[in-house]
Amino acid sequence: MRVAFQGEPGAYSHEAALAHSPQEPEIVPCRTFRDVFRAVAGEGADVGIVPIENSLTGSIHEVYDLLLEFPLEIVGEVFQPIAHKLLGLPGARLEGIRDVYSHPQALWQCESFLETLGAERHAFYDTAGAARWVAEQGDPVRAAIAGPLAAELYGLEVLREDVSDCERNTTRFLALTLPGRVPPEAPGGQRWRTSLVVELRHEPGALYRALGIFAERGINLTKLESRPLRTERWRYRFYLDFEGHRGEAHVQDALARLREQAVFLRVLGAYVKGS
Repeated sequence: MRVAFQGEPGAYSHEAALAHSPQEPEIVPCRTFRDVFRAVAGEGADVGIVPIENSLTGSIHEVYDLLLEFPLEIVGEVFQPIAHKLLGLPGARLEGIRDVYSHPQALWQCESFLETLGAERHAFYDTAGAARWVAEQGDPVRAAIAGPLAAELYGLEVLREDVSDCERNTTRFLALTLPGRVPPEAPGGQRWRTSLVVELRHEPGALYRALGIFAERGINLTKLESRPLRTERWRYRFYLDFEGHRGEAHVQDALARLREQAVFLRVLGAYVKGS
């Protein structure tokens, strides 16, 4: 199993890839989210793992747009705890750290700790990439904020555990593949989630009526995200996640009714809910 993800080996996306494919997959690190989608669409990888939302910072809009652009299917999700740690060279001392490197979001999520530390902050394109760079530099005054897998891979020591401002920092990742690669499963006995994207008519009450379709059938919506159309100003598509499988009768009925009201609708995938 070849699994593509954005970032260097040791990134949180790498941890999510291992959680989704525990049989030691062949990893395909990618520079950007778009490169992940390209790898899967071009059959350079069997599965792509991409973050879709974080419990602190919200949705990753670029990934939502790529879901519509590429003909891939969501086949799973992983909820990955984000355990930020301050990593330094073996023998480095916490009080000696002068420079800290990490992804901008990680630096922001560790704001309180960094203010107490008093070190200079440096934005890096990736948490694991920052850890690798710190290891390569060999300077004990430099440290990185990254996860435990990065520490293991690059031979760094944990100078301070759990430096995030929030103990419940979690990122939801999606597993993507080409349609037809994963056999469809029966909905019975599992807790399912279905994701879709829909464009509605530009008229009063359109969104209200669309959401009512799910309420009338007792279907619980778990996420609603709007993204602007690139062809018209101030017009939007809506991404919806809801509990249920498109093979269930009441979900099939809801989708049929929604298609009647939609200008455009595409089911992005039905998959077992993560935990």
